[in-house]
Amino acid sequence: MLMEQLPIILLGFTLGMMHALDADHVMAVSSLSNQKPSLRRTVLFSANWAIGHGSVLVISGLLLFGLGIALPEALIHVAEMSVGVLLIGLGLYSFWQFRQQKLVITKHRHGDVEHSHWHHDEHGKDVEKTATKDGHLPVMVGVLHGLAGSAPALALIPAIGQTELSVVIGYLLMFSIGVMLSMMAFGLGLGSLQGLLKQRYDMLFYWSRRVIALASTLLGCFWLYQAV
Repeated sequence: MLMEQLPIILLGFTLGMMHALDADHVMAVSSLSNQKPSLRRTVLFSANWAIGHGSVLVISGLLLFGLGIALPEALIHVAEMSVGVLLIGLGLYSFWQFRQQKLVITKHRHGDVEHSHWHHDEHGKDVEKTATKDGHLPVMVGVLHGLAGSAPALALIPAIGQTELSVVIGYLLMFSIGVMLSMMAFGLGLGSLQGLLKQRYDMLFYWSRRVIALASTLLGCFWLYQAV
């Protein structure tokens, strides 16, 4: 029995890994971590987002295939529009935060050689300590994305000929695990890149954060236009 269902389980895992890298998912996590970039914060936010996203899919699957209750289309449509509003809000909030930060130059002397470089004045805030405190926000964002994307994900299940509740839940769990691992891998890459830029190329780091904020705002506008 297990061997018969293994291809379905692997399919769910593979589709989950691909689904995680949808543009709106990647941009939301990037914008969340962009506010106070750090490797630990980015990976943690990626995992928390995936938990919120996966929990909605599993609950939706239980309701639909266990009780025959589907999420209202109006709710899914509102969630789709909310994703656009969220991306716009995250982008604009990042720009507001940038105005609170100062780009200052510091000088260091090594013997007779003097070095100078730019860095951000973060007002003494400990980014690592605030990562866990802010962790609930990515979960809520993941829930929103889960609501918006639940219909396409659940629609795949009848298409592959599965109606047994145990198989459906197994499929959705593996789908969600695939989403989590893929998003955490993305978060690891993004966090590492931002850390490298911050340490060695601070001006590139400075502008990369603004590019992410602008991209989030523009994608949010496009997403909202498509949803409406």
